[in-house]
Amino acid sequence: MRNFLLIAAREYRVRVRTRSFLLFTILMPMFAAGVVVLPRLLMMQQSSAKRVAVVTADPQLGRAIRSELNASRLEAAGAEPAIENGTGVPRMEFDVWLAGAPSESLHRKMMEGLQEGELDGVVWLDAKAASGRTATFYCRNAGDLVAGAWISRALRLALGQRQLARHGFSAERAKELLGPVALDTVRIDHHGVRRSAGMDAFLLPFVLLFAIYMSVLIYGIYVMRSVIEEKTSRIVEVLLGSITPTQLLAGKIVGVGAVGLTQMILWAALGWLVGGSGYAIARQVTGKAMQDANLSQPVLLMFPLFFVLGYATYACLYAAIGAMVNSDEEASQYQLPVTLPLLLCIVFASAVIGEPNSQLAFWLSMFPLTSPIIMFLRISVSMPPVWQIGLSIAFSLTSLYLLVWLSARIYRVGILMYGKRPSLAELRKWLHYA
Repeated sequence: MRNFLLIAAREYRVRVRTRSFLLFTILMPMFAAGVVVLPRLLMMQQSSAKRVAVVTADPQLGRAIRSELNASRLEAAGAEPAIENGTGVPRMEFDVWLAGAPSESLHRKMMEGLQEGELDGVVWLDAKAASGRTATFYCRNAGDLVAGAWISRALRLALGQRQLARHGFSAERAKELLGPVALDTVRIDHHGVRRSAGMDAFLLPFVLLFAIYMSVLIYGIYVMRSVIEEKTSRIVEVLLGSITPTQLLAGKIVGVGAVGLTQMILWAALGWLVGGSGYAIARQVTGKAMQDANLSQPVLLMFPLFFVLGYATYACLYAAIGAMVNSDEEASQYQLPVTLPLLLCIVFASAVIGEPNSQLAFWLSMFPLTSPIIMFLRISVSMPPVWQIGLSIAFSLTSLYLLVWLSARIYRVGILMYGKRPSLAELRKWLHYA
């Protein structure tokens, strides 16, 4: 036990003192926040309005479209959702110009204005626009989906108001009928009732999924590289004079895992320290999509448990790979079968979030190589029955015991083997030799 603790403490001290640990601990939260917040901030701080020309033979329809597009500028100062149903599309400002009725000469003029940068977009409505509810949007940037979403909304409302007006509805009544519907999402599970903004039920589990996925993957690879470094430098030959291979393997896994937990604790502490102002900024930037998102007590308790199970499972596999190969290049050829179950968790994440109690979600949460991530994902979405959580943990612990036994036997022989990579037949012999 003393040798095991010495190895674990050494692995922990060496990695915590490195610059990469400090940089990753500081930069990772900044990177994650930048990916989510920075694009929205850039959109919100755009100073220039989109210059859009509306071409239609119906002046009243043109004025209605301009009124709807200009309304987005007024709504930007409020706290309402950007677009009805809380889609989270960023608000935009438009400078709308009514160009007149469609004609060939006007079409050429509009196209020249787009090419020369005088216009950002042209909304072209021909005589069939009102009846067929079709229009054409010419723009300088085909990827400007946000502007297209606002213009599509304005056209839908303006055309809808025109059609309702023909049936005797006033403009105010038409706007009321076509206005957004405030949809309150209320989540009901075994723990009671909780109000939700809707999108948090999808986004927050994804954030937690990637947190545990990246942690398991990164620290599992750390264990593999540590084994390769000691093997290629022949340090392991000296270490094995005073410690058994199993103690060395266990010390590495525990030491590197403690580094991972330390990093997560630091991130959690950082989030708690900046929680007040940081959360207020995040709410202002993301709108209602995540304003009601919160971490329940079961999720907070289960995160370290499933992180440890997932990390220990994959650390054993990566350690076995490190003992089998002689360089990082050789190790990359063996990583795909080990990484594939983790990738499957990402592939099936949307299906599990949508149906957390489906047969697919159940069996993925029982399979030992995917259960630490999928079961935690199910818990963060909708708490499954307690017996399923206990069964998943039992399967994970049983498979972990077998993986430790298998990896330790491969590690005992492979750590002192140099030269060519072993074949499957040689691996079977290693198991018998050990």
